[in-house]
Amino acid sequence: MLETLLPIVEKQLLFNRKKNLFCEPELSNFGFSPVVFAFIRENSAALKNVSNLEVETLADSLVNKAIEALCQANQFYYFNSFDRTALKKVYLKLLHEIKQLPAGEEEDALASLAPRHYRALQRWLRSSNPFARTLYSTAEPYLKQEVVCGEYAAQTQLKVLNIDPGKILEPVLDLGCGQQAFLVNHLRKLGREAFGIDRNVTPDEFLFQADWFEFDLIPGKWGTIISNLGFSNHFQHHHLRVNGDYAKYGQRYMEILNALKPGGTFYYAPDLPFIETYLDPSEFKLEKTAIEGTDYYASCITKTCA
Repeated sequence: MLETLLPIVEKQLLFNRKKNLFCEPELSNFGFSPVVFAFIRENSAALKNVSNLEVETLADSLVNKAIEALCQANQFYYFNSFDRTALKKVYLKLLHEIKQLPAGEEEDALASLAPRHYRALQRWLRSSNPFARTLYSTAEPYLKQEVVCGEYAAQTQLKVLNIDPGKILEPVLDLGCGQQAFLVNHLRKLGREAFGIDRNVTPDEFLFQADWFEFDLIPGKWGTIISNLGFSNHFQHHHLRVNGDYAKYGQRYMEILNALKPGGTFYYAPDLPFIETYLDPSEFKLEKTAIEGTDYYASCITKTCA
């Protein structure tokens, strides 16, 4: 049953990411699709028998898909482990209410449930990312105001950051490696000891599902740390934003540099001149490379002391 339910839940019970959760839509116009109604009518008995463990699995999947959808719409959304736990509670409530739909009245009950679920999602997003209330207008469509996040081929990243894979110090950490972890997989195929972290990546022995604030950066552990249009892009965003959390990013920036081995390097783009100017030249060597076809630069910071 779980194998049948999972794709339906993922595709149909997620909120529509085209809906701006910061606006005030006519809730009478918000609802689940006819596919959901039909599926529940046809499988109501089986749904009531879904185990608590299966509900937990479905809720975890919904959390991952929801955060992935939101970050695709705006890469500057930030969700920590507390936010994930809170969102899981929203979806657990939804799934348990679906299990308890009255027989023969599923469609009416689900139509009533949809606006409540939308409101719960709205409260959660407003709590976790209050800055977006001022970023988005109350007008639809939401996608006209996307701040998208894309993944780039490994060779493109290496070119932009001016990295020679044969000369980098190991181990390597890709900070914000992307869901597909293109660069990590490319480096590992070349025989390099590479790892990646990303909030949307599927975890395995060398990929960690985490964000750059919650991942444990051990001082002196990494030979190379890489972040293409990742950490520094977000740092720049917070530096320019009126209510940005630039101090938190500044602290993490120094923790990244301290996580390097002596002789290790942090490669990133775009550059961060507003903080790079304060680096101690006796501890760090800064080099910049113009990114072809743009007005931007990539930075390479090497830790020169123990």
